[in-house]
Amino acid sequence: MQRGQVFKRHGAWYVRVYRDEIVNGQPVRRRVAVRLAPVSDEYRTERDCYDLVDDVLRPVNRIAVTPEGSLTLDDFTERFFLPFIKANKKPSTRKFYRESYAHHVKATAGFIRLKDLKTYHVQRALDGCSSLSHTSVLRTKTTCSAILSYAIRLGFIDGPNVAREARADGKRSNFEGYAYSFAEVQSMLERLSEPARTVVAIAAFTGLRESEIRGLQWIDYRDGMLNVSRSVWRTHVGETKTAESASAVPVIAPLAKLLDADKRRDGHALWMFSGAKMKRPLNLANLARRDIIPAIGSDAWHGWHAFRRGLATNLFSIGVPPEVARRILRHEDVATTQAHYVMLKSSREGAVAMRKLERVVTKMGNKKGNSQKRRTLRKPRKY
Repeated sequence: MQRGQVFKRHGAWYVRVYRDEIVNGQPVRRRVAVRLAPVSDEYRTERDCYDLVDDVLRPVNRIAVTPEGSLTLDDFTERFFLPFIKANKKPSTRKFYRESYAHHVKATAGFIRLKDLKTYHVQRALDGCSSLSHTSVLRTKTTCSAILSYAIRLGFIDGPNVAREARADGKRSNFEGYAYSFAEVQSMLERLSEPARTVVAIAAFTGLRESEIRGLQWIDYRDGMLNVSRSVWRTHVGETKTAESASAVPVIAPLAKLLDADKRRDGHALWMFSGAKMKRPLNLANLARRDIIPAIGSDAWHGWHAFRRGLATNLFSIGVPPEVARRILRHEDVATTQAHYVMLKSSREGAVAMRKLERVVTKMGNKKGNSQKRRTLRKPRKY
């Protein structure tokens, strides 16, 4: 146990202690001088400084403090945390942590040693991005908490996670996600050509996520169901977002008609929707920019996730109970469904709900067709 050596220099009191640090990847013990206080009436003698010395020696003498704790937050993040995330998380999650740390944490707290990190250091990083939305600031706090939690699990630092007590403010915003109506979906299907028409129909009548639509293969379409088993994010093919997401979704008749036609035409391909080279899944962002927006107009396009919200909203609007969409949307957490969508008790209820949807969509299509037919058969006026 260290006792320290107190001395006076240049009008201030100091204490010499030994600290274990990591230098070039190797543990090194160094003797350093820590400034205690200026010489004054309050700190006139060495004895007056003993309380301050105890504050310096307490963390030094703790057994749990390791040499690795002298790594800066930046060193630990780059050498340990990000490689761990790369090996264990999805590419989208890796991108989130990497960019969140680089943009909002590194400049403010990256140079501070792990063992010296306090809640106010994390708070300073959060305050630095307070002009962003509350959700964005909260994500920055999540990044800080995840990094420090991993450092604690590795034994680099001891004690509570100092990021947990930091407050994430930011600008409050009431997000209202857009949900496509039946009429909007029907209008899109009438204006779009293939493959955009079938992609939109899948998004609107199954509630699949953009990455799940990209991950569909023809072997997934069987027995009147789309069996969701993979997702594609950028060029990465991987598992679905959650274990609950990997399940079958009923296919209603209007959608089955489109899929059957596509299968007769392109069923020999691996991917249900392929890019230009036929080896990779179709990029739906490019499809929207190239084919959908020019056909329906930029004001009518609200992104792919609006189809997922629209399915839940439309099911509810035709009299389906609020619990209906959990299995159709394949949410893992009921709270998420209750807050943003609806939920489902059993697969049988899901099939019943989708049949109701099928009747509404079919009826709308027939009504549109009859209206066009009447206009065609109407006799010209005589003047």
